[in-house]
Amino acid sequence: MENNMQSINPADNSVIWEGSSATPDEITATIDAAEKAFIHWSNLNIEDRIGYIKNFGNLLQKNKEGLAVIISMETGKPLWESRSEVDSMIGKIDLSIEAYQSRCVEQIITLKDATGYTRYKPHGVLAVLGPYNFPGHLPNGHIVPALLAGNTIVFKPSELTPYVAEETVRLWKETGLPPGVMNLLQGRKEVGSAITESPKIAGILFTGSKNVGITLSKKFARETGKILALEMGGNNPLIIGTIRDI
Repeated sequence: MENNMQSINPADNSVIWEGSSATPDEITATIDAAEKAFIHWSNLNIEDRIGYIKNFGNLLQKNKEGLAVIISMETGKPLWESRSEVDSMIGKIDLSIEAYQSRCVEQIITLKDATGYTRYKPHGVLAVLGPYNFPGHLPNGHIVPALLAGNTIVFKPSELTPYVAEETVRLWKETGLPPGVMNLLQGRKEVGSAITESPKIAGILFTGSKNVGITLSKKFARETGKILALEMGGNNPLIIGTIRDI
């Protein structure tokens, strides 16, 4: 497996990021760190977790222009669209907190001779596999709610957008998150496959191609204990023809 990686600016073919693909030992160590961190993170008071996540939102706001420039360089998007993507990342903070507080309240049901409780618990270590087209916003849509609920994260971004992922995770680390709560593994599809193969991964949150999503669906159909969230391309028809034909 080739270890060296580069990210190329599609506008001018310049190299804007260089790094290495994660090795098997690094993948194992990272997942182990996430598993170890889960115990402490999941037992934190929800208000403490909200504090870290709001801090991340504040850091996104302060670093909005810098992150937008990186998104633009790495994806080829116009800067106005990259700024809008960072705005969406910021907006996800309050939306996720509101959703958690409305959906995950403990429910108590009084029965004739007993009391019933509905409580919500985190799954464990979740793998987030991100796409290249919205490298900030779409992984963020998985990461924020997952951390809020008490899960820990192993994030493998698209090999086409490693720079955006690195900068995003840097901001997460700047919040003071406990070690092992938010983890980044760079690499190509082999790294993603190795992550999903780990028995310590409690769920896979994937955004990407239909073919990979189908593969994951078939692969984990029998593993009912793992949460599997797939966001793929839709079934919109492609119509090719002239105006006269249509």
